[in-house]
Amino acid sequence: SPSWDKETILTLQTFVAKETVLFVADAKVSFDKFRGGMVATVTPRSVVTANPDTREASLLFSYAKEASESGALDQDEAPEDPPGMFRGTPLDSITDVYTVSQLKEKAKGHPEAFFGVTYSFVSRLDLDSSVSKVIKTRCCRCKYQVTEALQSCTNPLCSGRGQALSAAAAFDLLVDLTDHTGTLQACSLRGVAAEQTLGCTVEEFTRLNDDQRTALKWRFLLERCKTHVKVPWPVDRDVSEGNETACLQDGVTCRRSCRRQGKPPP
Repeated sequence: SPSWDKETILTLQTFVAKETVLFVADAKVSFDKFRGGMVATVTPRSVVTANPDTREASLLFSYAKEASESGALDQDEAPEDPPGMFRGTPLDSITDVYTVSQLKEKAKGHPEAFFGVTYSFVSRLDLDSSVSKVIKTRCCRCKYQVTEALQSCTNPLCSGRGQALSAAAAFDLLVDLTDHTGTLQACSLRGVAAEQTLGCTVEEFTRLNDDQRTALKWRFLLERCKTHVKVPWPVDRDVSEGNETACLQDGVTCRRSCRRQGKPPP
């Protein structure tokens, strides 16, 4: 498959699995021996529209939501784990240690989701970017991303359509983890796990000024961490040389990634 350009890769990293609906025009479709089937590849002529305002897009979003709730899909929006658990799995039972390159290699040929531990440095944590990129507000009924200014959910198939909006805000961070073998880009750190890592709630974070957010960022940036990760399946990957990192990490989830070695978690 031809390589994706850097701008496309960075754009794709902002999409959320089972939430972002894509309309893709002029994609190249070809047979991929690695996947054993036909795949679509973005080219310079391709046009990708995220969350188009169409009835078909709303129907597709609702189907993905219903499939997730029924257990047909691996849920990214599963209920928050209690202490000592990660996606329903006890943290103490996750003992397989990987380097970054080993995680990538295993994900290439592993036909199911798997957990692991990696010791790495936090190389990206954009806490000082706009708040809208750090905290996301979602409808409590259908989990569709909304803004607090709305009077009701904009998802046409939401069960609360036309009713007063019931929404909740939560951390939704993208974290890069780097060791001597490479970088895991755009790992997802969300919800309570993010609050425990940062040592503050969403409400407390929104009261911080720019300097305080930058200071909080540098408490963790370039710190060596013990990170629990979950690599879901299927994982979309561009197997061409030089692009495995960005595409492989779409959907990888991490738990308490900023726990400093030799110190208690914040």
